[in-house]
Amino acid sequence: MTIITIPKHLARKDLVLIPKEEYEALTRARVFKEVPMTKAQKRAFERAERNYAKGNFVTLDVLRRDLERRNSR
Repeated sequence: MTIITIPKHLARKDLVLIPKEEYEALTRARVFKEVPMTKAQKRAFERAERNYAKGNFVTLDVLRRDLERRNSR
């Protein structure tokens, strides 16, 4: 068994201890297949970006509140 001493100044911060296998699984590169967008998807995405830049969006809290109001009727 390996024994290590952790200085107090390090232990006071955000120190996280996890098993080696779990650490290796977290650090492994994850590969995702990249799928090109269709023209319609690109247009929709660009429109969404413009709306967001203008401040034309709904927060999750507002959406939830509105949905709860609709369901309570």
